Amino acid sequence: MNNFADLIQQSPTLNTARHAIRFLAHHAGSEDLISFYIYISAGLLATLLVYRFSGRIVRKILRKSPPDLTDRIADALRTPACLLTFSYFFIIAFDAITKMPPVLWMHMHSDIYPILNGLLVLICSFRIVDIIAQILRKRWESETTNLDERWADLIGRIGKLIVAIGAGIFIIQKIDPSFNIVPLLTGISFVGAAVALASQSTIANAIGSMEIMIDRLFKEGDRISFGEYDGFVIRMGLRSVTLAALTGEKINLPNKDFVDKQIRNYTRGKLHRTSIVVGVLYEKTRADLEKTLALLESVVSASARVNGCETSLLRFADSSVQLQAIFWADYKTSSEYNKLMSDIQLAIKESFDQAKIEFAFPTQTVYLKK
Repeated sequence: MNNFADLIQQSPTLNTARHAIRFLAHHAGSEDLISFYIYISAGLLATLLVYRFSGRIVRKILRKSPPDLTDRIADALRTPACLLTFSYFFIIAFDAITKMPPVLWMHMHSDIYPILNGLLVLICSFRIVDIIAQILRKRWESETTNLDERWADLIGRIGKLIVAIGAGIFIIQKIDPSFNIVPLLTGISFVGAAVALASQSTIANAIGSMEIMIDRLFKEGDRISFGEYDGFVIRMGLRSVTLAALTGEKINLPNKDFVDKQIRNYTRGKLHRTSIVVGVLYEKTRADLEKTLALLESVVSASARVNGCETSLLRFADSSVQLQAIFWADYKTSSEYNKLMSDIQLAIKESFDQAKIEFAFPTQTVYLKK
């Protein structure tokens, strides 16, 4: 640690920065200082103007784009634009010092300015990656595409990682020109191999997450059933998926468990497929059953959350003729689902009682042979 601290202290970049500060404090003339502070003040003023008007300019240029996407792009570009503006005036302020020694001026341009520009490129690249990821996410959120919008998040993370690594290596090499990257990469490769061997389950879950995205099995907000679980997807991570069950609790399921299992997705757009089954007596004629189906459809369709309903004779069960109503409804939580089902079933009971339609219940008939 001490050797690393000594190496940083002896780096040409920090030496140049110390000499520049010492020159400004002790050797710069009053005229040079006035010019320096004038340019710095002008840079601050220009930065404030850019911060205030850059968003309006971006929104005017992208006025045909969706408003939410335009706002995201404007917010993402504001900080890089302000930093670029101030750094430009900062460089001009130092170059305006006429009595600066040529050697110090040369080191400022070779040691300080490249690092400053590297940091600005890093910040701008991060913002550009954010903008690209947001544009892709907005485009891939559509149900008509086969690409999952989480690919946009993954692309954004990988892009930021690549930019950060590249910028970090560039800055380190500028601080210490003798820095050799080969031993660092070799060490990282050995560490990566050891971590991969020790994290096989985590890697399997990450691969499972990739397969979920590739096949577009579901997305956040969908209602799915998986084995004994039924609920809403509230979070999709690289390791696990979190469900909000219809019974209210939260369940974490590893991604690898979804790969070889049957998954039912009940969601289409913002609506969820739901069904209700009722049993009526076998004594009903076909005409009675058709009237009952029509009544069942009207009761279910009367709910404000329901958008589209189909009724049919499901099966001949042991003690009843089972009628089914399949409908698409708008609910996002378990409490909304339970409230909807309760209201619809109470309305069905009330309507059937008024129409004198009896529900079937388990019965057994015994025949005695003489």
